Amino acid sequence: MICGGGLAAHITVAMLSRQLPATIGITFVQLGDTSGTDLFYGSVAGPTAYAFNRSAGLEEPKLVLESDTAFSWGTKYDHWASGSRSWIQCFQLPLPIIDGVMFHHYVVQQGVAQLEPFLAAAAAARKGAFVHPPQKPGAGQEPLSRSEYGYQFDAMSYGGLFDACTDRGRVRIVNATTLEIERDESGIAAILLASGERIAGDLFVDCTGPDALVVSRVGSSFAARRKLGAAISHSPSAQLGAPMRTVSPTSFGWRSETPLRGRRARLTVYHPDSTADALQEHPDGAERTCEITLGRRSDAWCGNCVAIGQAAYVVEPLSTAPLLLLERDVERLMSLIPSSTDMSIERREYNRQSAEDHEHAELFTRAILETDHFPDTPYWQAVRAEPTNEKFARKIELFQDRGLLVSYDLEPFNPEDWTILHFGMGRGPARHDRMADRAPRDRVQGFLARMKRDVEKAVASLPSHATYMAELSRYLTQNRL
Repeated sequence: MICGGGLAAHITVAMLSRQLPATIGITFVQLGDTSGTDLFYGSVAGPTAYAFNRSAGLEEPKLVLESDTAFSWGTKYDHWASGSRSWIQCFQLPLPIIDGVMFHHYVVQQGVAQLEPFLAAAAAARKGAFVHPPQKPGAGQEPLSRSEYGYQFDAMSYGGLFDACTDRGRVRIVNATTLEIERDESGIAAILLASGERIAGDLFVDCTGPDALVVSRVGSSFAARRKLGAAISHSPSAQLGAPMRTVSPTSFGWRSETPLRGRRARLTVYHPDSTADALQEHPDGAERTCEITLGRRSDAWCGNCVAIGQAAYVVEPLSTAPLLLLERDVERLMSLIPSSTDMSIERREYNRQSAEDHEHAELFTRAILETDHFPDTPYWQAVRAEPTNEKFARKIELFQDRGLLVSYDLEPFNPEDWTILHFGMGRGPARHDRMADRAPRDRVQGFLARMKRDVEKAVASLPSHATYMAELSRYLTQNRL
């Protein structure tokens, strides 16, 4: 039984209805309104979204033709680190490893401060250009074959796409305004609706957002951190903008601009004490607002109830972490669907992975926020007041000292994400791997120069994001079955 409404619920129902064996019955109790808190899933999905969406029945042509979703190379952080640095946190396949030495050590050896000139996705994003990366390297396209892409989306329309993909022949849908829980020794025996209907189940999935209307009643406590507000507004756009979101720091927190098809989305994230300042960024008024508390529940899976997405934890949408974690929740649930009423083994493993996912996603968010020269305002004061995680300190210290990328079990962000972030923030290593010195310096210098030229050449002829999307839409429409 799946309880909830909004993005997490629609994604979960679509995936389970498409992937679970036909012998498993599914009931979807539509409950609650998460349209406000869904703002905290952000507006950018990473490269994992393509395969995940297909598993849930959402093919990319449907995404292109039936929504305002656009393509994305990543996020530009504008005048962010130290109040002046700007970089594009793009999606990237593994960078070259040459003679057993990671690529960034050769960059440091040559005294190059920026990684971005070697990243085709970043160069294309700055140009406002897009094409699907080639599956196989071709003439002049090698740099693009190492690039990855995601999607720029609006949470409400994105959730609607998954709702349309649900196999309604498999799912019983029930509307509810309130519910009560009937307990037994395993946790939950049934839910009781206001109409008097009793619906029993073996496994209950809570997708009710931060209110966690189901799992909160079976003993899972919430460890709160910072409280944040968010507001969103949209403005018409005659032409599709660049395939990247832009995030800028402000006195109240931060602001993002996300180009969508036919409109642009502006999201402000702020400390509740600065609500008035944040709302001034929406001249025609905010369409949706919410307040939310960052943090995590003690157990995402408690008894026979599994919390998905914001019912289990809330993270700041400064990166792709919120939607990435939601995808991983659903995939983890799929892999651990219990085969009996004794769910202890599945529950223990689910909770281990869920807790680590949340912690490691928070490390990445913290690494973006770890910078100086921001205002002494409530949002930034609260950021600075948060304790430093030992894992985070180890990641930063070892990279700054010797360019070592510290990795933990099943991290949601890969080494390339961290390398691009470190260089973008200006955290260059103090020394490079001395094994890089085995290669003649002029040979390394020539290799980097060619790589930079190849990126520039590959990107120079790319069509604009708007042109590519229009042509792709026309092609898909003409060839749609």
